[in-house]
Amino acid sequence: MLIVLLPENPPLPDGGAIALAWWQLDREGQLLGEGQDTLADLRSRFAGERLRALAPAMAVGLYRLDMPVKRAASIRAALPYALEDQLSQDLELLHCVPGPRRQDGQIAAAVVEQEHMHAWQALFQEHAWRLEAILPLAALHAEDAPEAGLLVTPSLWPSSAPQALITAADQEPALIEEGMLTLWLRRRLAELPEEQRQLQLAGYQPAALGLDDAKHLTVTPAPAAIDLTQVLRRATGPNPSLNLLSGAYTVSMATPPWRKARSAMIAAGVLLAVLLLQFALEWVTLTRERDRLVESINSVFETSLPNSRRVDAPEQFRQVMRGSGAETGGQSSGAILYDVLAVINESKGARIRQFRSTADELEVELQMNSFADLEALRTSLSTKPGLSESLQGADSADEGVTARLKVTRRES
Repeated sequence: MLIVLLPENPPLPDGGAIALAWWQLDREGQLLGEGQDTLADLRSRFAGERLRALAPAMAVGLYRLDMPVKRAASIRAALPYALEDQLSQDLELLHCVPGPRRQDGQIAAAVVEQEHMHAWQALFQEHAWRLEAILPLAALHAEDAPEAGLLVTPSLWPSSAPQALITAADQEPALIEEGMLTLWLRRRLAELPEEQRQLQLAGYQPAALGLDDAKHLTVTPAPAAIDLTQVLRRATGPNPSLNLLSGAYTVSMATPPWRKARSAMIAAGVLLAVLLLQFALEWVTLTRERDRLVESINSVFETSLPNSRRVDAPEQFRQVMRGSGAETGGQSSGAILYDVLAVINESKGARIRQFRSTADELEVELQMNSFADLEALRTSLSTKPGLSESLQGADSADEGVTARLKVTRRES
């Protein structure tokens, strides 16, 4: 995940690129890298990273409120009116976000100007980068508050001027410029009861803060320094509190739908590829089977009628089958074939070269020894009851006489 720190001042429309401080964390929350670059450079380097932003302390006000209501919807509806006495601006110009209930029973709340929200969103929309959350920077230190009094440590966050981090058990954390720290601490300590005027310092001396003459003040060193990586890890949770991208600025924290469906899309793609491959293999198999059948049909035709002219073997077989199976008042071609072939078989030296037949007609090409044998065959055919023959042509050659006869069935 990539976390960036938003600029303290809203970027101007034509103000040029602004360098943002950034930190990259892995899934376990370990710091992988940090630096300061423009958003365009970060987009090119970390295009696949999830992105969250930290809002600077000077742009976001943090409050704690006593709200007896329990339902989240009721808290959201009542929050602007509960803050009205503490805010000097018109509520319509502000964006109010309720947070979790703290240990003292009060509700944490964040307030930011609508102008800042629009500017921040426009900054990321300009680079077509989906922003998951905008979190108040100071709110990440809520867990660092002492049990009583105030804890003051130097801020570890980049800023234009040195800042101090102040955490307290009864108020939200605050980041204050060091130049204003003395005045702020005096006013804040004056609000505390005497038993709560405890101050833990890390990196500061009471004299430097002008607090050496403060009455009823207990000053002790801070127990341990704050770990920045641990603080950043708090911003990587699945549902971070005080997310400013709520209400009218809500952005789904869930994984984008296309990313959720990526596994299903990959599986569908693999399945489609397998189906296409299977279809291609079946097509090749069927093509080979068709070619094999055509070859078999041709082979059967050559074996059955070695001297016949083959035009379209399957169609010729179909015609014969239709002719042999038809019962429409006429005879099949088998009868005329039988009658003619019986006469040819009795003729000496007659050989069939090819023939074509229908139910009532037969055209046959014969090889005869001589014209005399041909005339004898014609005589036999003409004397056959129910048959009439006609000579279509005859040629003589060294091997004998080739003749074409047409035999038709004669009405009896």
